[in-house]
Amino acid sequence: MPRKLKMTDEERRAYSAKMRGELEVVMDRAYGAMVASEDFWAAVMRAAASLTHPDRDDRSPANCIAVAAQCPHATHVLSSGDWRKVGRFPIKGSTSLRIWTPIKRRPEEGQEVTAAAADGGQREAAGETVGGEVRKVSGFKAGPVFDISQTDGDAYELPAAAPVSAEVIRDVLVNQYRDQYHEDPEQAGGFDFTQEVPDDAVRILLYGHAWRRIAEADASLPGQRAAEVASAAHVAALILNIAPGPAVMPPLAGVITQDKKPPVHESAVRVIETGRAIARAVMTAVECCRELAVGS
Repeated sequence: MPRKLKMTDEERRAYSAKMRGELEVVMDRAYGAMVASEDFWAAVMRAAASLTHPDRDDRSPANCIAVAAQCPHATHVLSSGDWRKVGRFPIKGSTSLRIWTPIKRRPEEGQEVTAAAADGGQREAAGETVGGEVRKVSGFKAGPVFDISQTDGDAYELPAAAPVSAEVIRDVLVNQYRDQYHEDPEQAGGFDFTQEVPDDAVRILLYGHAWRRIAEADASLPGQRAAEVASAAHVAALILNIAPGPAVMPPLAGVITQDKKPPVHESAVRVIETGRAIARAVMTAVECCRELAVGS
């Protein structure tokens, strides 16, 4: 079999520019769909939950949007090299998904290299140390990944946190609400959560936590805050394996600003990061309780 010819630097730059341009088109179309289609907004929220990992860094909100636009039912995406490390490989003929990946370079002598995070890939943008030398992010490029559904090979079990019952999640959320907001959610809402179906109680509490975390000043259009709160609670519920309430599309169609990104970008980032933060706080509290139980 003949060896594949190596690209020249010029060919590599041209290819990178082409891939970046194609991904930018994907993102523009996705932003348009996010304010026109409730189903696509929900697909982005579902992707954000699926691409939240217990064993490694989460994909950035922008990359969740990119993945949802190209493969709405994706559950686990890795580069071909990372798939091969676990004994799997892309199926012949499968088309890679494009996401924003950081360009990491050595900082020049006496010159600070900063992350050009315009693409929103901040979560993938952490600097790394190679051979004792810190490499910083100088920008982003369009990198190829594959969903597990596009791969074959050895059996692979998706990483997952240990299951937690709805009753435990409910109790954690009640205690966190009291500790963080100095307010009893049962008195404030007129609920007796022990009398509710546990999943229903968790959904109510997730909404309450999201409402306290998303400020009205950040979601100022009529109905925007309520939509973002519902969607953040939806993301958190999916991560915690609780049947979610609806993911509500924010009323941002036709809104134009001077920013490079449309308002729906910031809305999605806020929703995804809020939902993840709520779920992460719950799982951290559960793990602490488990460790205390083991140590006692």
